[in-house]
Amino acid sequence: MSEFRYNYLKDTWVIIATERSKRPHDYNVSIYEEPITDISKCPFEYGNEDKTPPEIFAIRPNASAPNTPGWLVRVFPNRYPALRIENSTLSEGYYIFDKKGGFGAHEVIVETPDHFKHIQDFDQQDFINMFIAFRERMKSLYNDYRIKYIHIFKNHGKEAGKSLVHSHSQLIALPMIPKQPLTKIIQSQKYFLEKERCYTCDEIKLESQLGERVIYENENFISYCPYASLYPFEIKIAPKFHSHDFSTITEDTMKDLADVMRFTVKKLDKTLINPPFNMILYSAPPYRDDVVNKEMFNHINRYFHWHIEILPRITTLAGFELGTDYYINPTSPEEAAKFLREVV
Repeated sequence: MSEFRYNYLKDTWVIIATERSKRPHDYNVSIYEEPITDISKCPFEYGNEDKTPPEIFAIRPNASAPNTPGWLVRVFPNRYPALRIENSTLSEGYYIFDKKGGFGAHEVIVETPDHFKHIQDFDQQDFINMFIAFRERMKSLYNDYRIKYIHIFKNHGKEAGKSLVHSHSQLIALPMIPKQPLTKIIQSQKYFLEKERCYTCDEIKLESQLGERVIYENENFISYCPYASLYPFEIKIAPKFHSHDFSTITEDTMKDLADVMRFTVKKLDKTLINPPFNMILYSAPPYRDDVVNKEMFNHINRYFHWHIEILPRITTLAGFELGTDYYINPTSPEEAAKFLREVV
């Protein structure tokens, strides 16, 4: 059974997930993303629905039965979850150590039935279907009042942590707001209290005017390499209109998001030749009565701006980054954006 353990000096929580237990030899990187020559053995293929836990959401245009072929996107619990809904939420203390029960949810979102179709090959409708699944699972899970934050991410390539070749994303629902999104919320609130404006709205306005870090934009969305990118070729995609909650996005707006995502991912693929990357969605959490810092939610709809980050894993985090939480980026975002814009 999994549990959260608090690391006091680093001020963060760690999930000890014994159900995903590995012995020393299991950490050999060669086990990751091994090609399946017989795709009939892939658990995400048509006809293999019985090789996964029962689905909890699917897009089935022809109204086919659950857990059968005929789907375009399929969502089900992770077979080896980091967290479970049935786990306890109780906290315990042992001298200087604190822990919580491993409550939460861990889901797999298979975005396509095509084993050989990866995100750089997605068409606009593939992206729309993926975003619909993200939205609907967020809306559903946030009905559970114990869930404080939903983290949605995609690992592309073995160096980014992808464990199966077939394209998929993951969702982890948590009983607390993790440190990184919490920092984004706090910093956004700090900027808003000082200037009465949204930081990301100001950032987008400036980046669009300057143009030097912009990769692509359309009527509703923009992609750019952030001014202080932590990673080489780091990309941020955000709505040009203010919105704090991804789960409110409409299908009409998704068309523009899908357009920007498709263009950006293809440019990244051509520039760096199919690089490994992590794609992360950051959206504002809902208000809960039992949160410690209630002030944090004052005007969160005005100061937080949802966005997607794409973080290429083409450099290795070493002793400096891991020991200081500072990053050395060998490619300026201006250069990176220029490469991405100009590649054909």
